[in-house]
Amino acid sequence: IQSSSEELTDRIYLYQKLRRRYRNPLVAILFSATVFMAMHMANPGFTVVAGSQIFLVAIIFSLFVYYYDGIWVAFWFHAAWNYTQNIIFGLPNSGIISEYSIFRLEAASARNGLFYNVNFGVEGSVGSSLVLVVVIVVMIIINRKKHEKRDYWAEAEKAAAETAAPASGVTLHDNIILVSHSGYKLIKSNIKGFKKNTE
Repeated sequence: IQSSSEELTDRIYLYQKLRRRYRNPLVAILFSATVFMAMHMANPGFTVVAGSQIFLVAIIFSLFVYYYDGIWVAFWFHAAWNYTQNIIFGLPNSGIISEYSIFRLEAASARNGLFYNVNFGVEGSVGSSLVLVVVIVVMIIINRKKHEKRDYWAEAEKAAAETAAPASGVTLHDNIILVSHSGYKLIKSNIKGFKKNTE
């Protein structure tokens, strides 16, 4: 729930708002990544290295949305990462240690290393930050000829605006219903097209 709420705030609301307001996608990607990092700055054991890694992983999540419209990938990966670190391995996850886990690393035997920081976990290590840099570079190279993935909700809003009558009596509730209906029709038409292409 906690990881999904962060994705709702950053990748669904903030990123989408900025993406539609500014032509350059870097504004949405970098600013939402900065906010994502700031959300973790009060965590115990936070360092510059930890902040850089959180910033980098936020860029990766935004690239999934930009290139693949893959918000669910960000949801899944974020939740899976937190769960495996905290609940399965019992490691600090962004500096936070769960009281309950399947396995547990004894604090007395823990050592700082290339891929681990005793206070912040894997996310506070230099090695993992370097891996994320490589992942970002590879994603950009692989998708360098691709354009931004379709934004279905933007299309729904556009369709709603074109359909709406410019009457002063139209309420916020009417607009919400109209956008929802337009979004439903878009999703329905895309499902039909997908089925047709796969038959």
